[in-house]
Amino acid sequence: MPLLPKDRKSGLFRRLLRDRRANFAVMTALSAPFAIALSAVAVDQGSLYTERRSAQALTDLAAITAASNIDKANAAVLLALKDNGVASAQIGAPGAKPAPGRPAVTVVTGRYDATAALGSRFAAGGQPPNAVRVSLRKIGTLYFGSALMAPPVIGTTATARTSAEAAFSIGSGLLAVDTEKSPVLNAILGGLLGTKLALNVMDYKGLIRTDIDVLSFVEALAVRLNMTGVTYDQVLASTASVGQIANAMADVPGIDGPTKIALQTLAGKASATARVMLDQYLDLGEIGRLGIGQKPGGLAVNANAMAMLTAATALANGKHQVDLDSARTFPACYRQNSVSSSASRNNILPG
Repeated sequence: MPLLPKDRKSGLFRRLLRDRRANFAVMTALSAPFAIALSAVAVDQGSLYTERRSAQALTDLAAITAASNIDKANAAVLLALKDNGVASAQIGAPGAKPAPGRPAVTVVTGRYDATAALGSRFAAGGQPPNAVRVSLRKIGTLYFGSALMAPPVIGTTATARTSAEAAFSIGSGLLAVDTEKSPVLNAILGGLLGTKLALNVMDYKGLIRTDIDVLSFVEALAVRLNMTGVTYDQVLASTASVGQIANAMADVPGIDGPTKIALQTLAGKASATARVMLDQYLDLGEIGRLGIGQKPGGLAVNANAMAMLTAATALANGKHQVDLDSARTFPACYRQNSVSSSASRNNILPG
């Protein structure tokens, strides 16, 4: 093949430089490897971000579960993780390294003080414990970058505290009834109510063993007080008679028939003039700001029926207690210094 003259070669080269056809194809071919690499990095980064958010949500849930079972925090954390698809997690010391497919979890109990400086509110090992800190470390997933770098370790931490949200107390209460007749119990409760009672031992046993859902009780009390569209706190800002309180307790779902009848009997015997300041009777804390019927899911606020009745009658009775002969014995009941009921709420906390 004859060689082209030098002038002709240079002319062809100049025409090639001036030719703009197929420039896009050339640029695409040159930039495609970089675009693919950047896309791979973006996919991996987005995947790691989503994976970390999922790990944080799982850690939050594990911390809340542990705070509600603080005496068995380790078992509660492992159960929460297993129920959410992470059955291979293992409890380890702080800073433990995770293995592929096996997250490392650290569980520390202690005390949380909301008044302390941010960053030092949780004191590990503080007594008595009221909070749990859960840390989870797992190896992240790389879809494209694993050939270029080692997968990163994703670390998340959550602290949850359990705190009392609803409580009431009174100086004495009934724990058990042993006699076939209950003259002393009728005298005590009847004296507080300002009437005569004739409840039998089974009535009292039913009241003693029955727990009342406090939020359902406040909802039933709102109906009795003709209050609609209000919050729990607005109901508790009003007053109610002991009869209304007993009837509202009887209206709570789940109360058995005999106990319901005993409560309704007490309501019928109670005076309508003696009123109870409900905000002195119950305090629901932060829950009280919710509207009636907006009961938080998973939150149990229970109280003993007999203790609730005794507290209500004592408050309605003002300064006076039951006038009984001090020499008289009490064969029908055991007594204790205080009766109280409380509910706990768990929160994810800062610091």
